[in-house]
Amino acid sequence: MAASELKPLLELVPTQSIRFHEHPEGNRTERLRKRIERDAQLRNPPIVTGMGDGRYLLLDGANRVSAFMALGYSLIPVQVVDYGDPAVQLKGWHHLLLEGAPLTLREQYQKLPGVRVEAVGKADLDKLLELRQVLCVLVEDAQRWWGLFPDGGPGELPVRQRVGILEAIVGAYEGQSRLERIKLADYDQLPAVVANVQHRICLFPILRKEELLQAAGEGLLIPTGLTRHLIPGRALGINLELDFLAAEGSDDDKKARFSDFVENLAMEGRIRFYEESVFIMNE
Repeated sequence: MAASELKPLLELVPTQSIRFHEHPEGNRTERLRKRIERDAQLRNPPIVTGMGDGRYLLLDGANRVSAFMALGYSLIPVQVVDYGDPAVQLKGWHHLLLEGAPLTLREQYQKLPGVRVEAVGKADLDKLLELRQVLCVLVEDAQRWWGLFPDGGPGELPVRQRVGILEAIVGAYEGQSRLERIKLADYDQLPAVVANVQHRICLFPILRKEELLQAAGEGLLIPTGLTRHLIPGRALGINLELDFLAAEGSDDDKKARFSDFVENLAMEGRIRFYEESVFIMNE
């Protein structure tokens, strides 16, 4: 049995040691802050990887960590994973803008420096996105698909330039339309409810792990809602009572208490590894 099937690596680390790779979402952070403040409980730990210098790169849980920071917690429970493990995969999201039609996105994108906007065919979408030949594809409707190409032609953009353009792309609609993250195998298979709203869709190629690490190392934040990580052995439902974090005592005492909490879960047989994929409802 693999180590990940015995128990996850859970640690209590300084909140300020965590480095974000993306912007948190203000509304989601505030909802989480209120829930954590009300319940004084953490359901699912954020997921991080060590950066080798005492800091941790946040892979999943930007809003949870932001809520902890807003509540003044100096320590936060996290799950630590090895980012070099090929089983830990970096995937991506696309953006469905439920009120995107009134926005002049194509006109704004045509004015972006370093970007060339051209009509593309639906048949070319998979290739354009998989080979990262576009920075984004704007879907206006079933007949109008616009590729945002690097103005300098094919070839990889420097990470700083790529992140800057992504910020401008997402910034053109962020906060101006309800945004749903979607992942589509077939871009025609949208939820039925979408047919009744004036939507737009932005499709994004997947970033690479090394780009994420480089961006974090340079202190860059990518737009919210572009990355998602597939992490085997993800720890869910620890339902940790947080009173001890606000109580008197040293950080070492609190870390020891958290370690005891995890060990007790293991000893009582309350840590179960499920190999199959699952749906988490009401999360």
